[in-house]
Amino acid sequence: MLTVRLVLTGVFLISVLTKLRTREAFGEFTTAVRRLGGLPTGLGTPAAVAVVAVEAGTVVMLAAPGLGGDGRPGLLLAGGVLLGFAVVLATALRRGTTGPCRCLGGSDEPIGRRHVARNVVLVACAVAGAAATSATGGTPVAAPAAALCLLGASVAVGAVVLLDDLLHLLR
Repeated sequence: MLTVRLVLTGVFLISVLTKLRTREAFGEFTTAVRRLGGLPTGLGTPAAVAVVAVEAGTVVMLAAPGLGGDGRPGLLLAGGVLLGFAVVLATALRRGTTGPCRCLGGSDEPIGRRHVARNVVLVACAVAGAAATSATGGTPVAAPAAALCLLGASVAVGAVVLLDDLLHLLR
């Protein structure tokens, strides 16, 4: 459960930070939100701000499970947000929308089924983590186990964030 929380926290944190790192990065994300969501020009910025705010709130809920009891609320929030992202991406693909998503940084790769699949896998992780947390009652983790969870989560976050680059290397 800790590993899942750490992976989701890392993914959402990197997502927020890469969107807010520069004004240009946020502008590119705003354009992507408008394009992917099929929104009118005037709604791009409010929608982008809302996405970043929800992602930041998700980071807080995941990183500080005491705010939500045993951590389940943060995991369920993450799963819901990621499911929403998967639906938006799948809908955009069905409409024939192309271009980068700017979801996790500055990748210029156009959206594809791999992005939908990535989000669905993360949704499954969030749901499994919430179910397991419920079953174990949020049992504390010993320091050595927590260190292993952090190491594993770091590798997983890197794989998620660098998905496009990794796939490009494998082609």
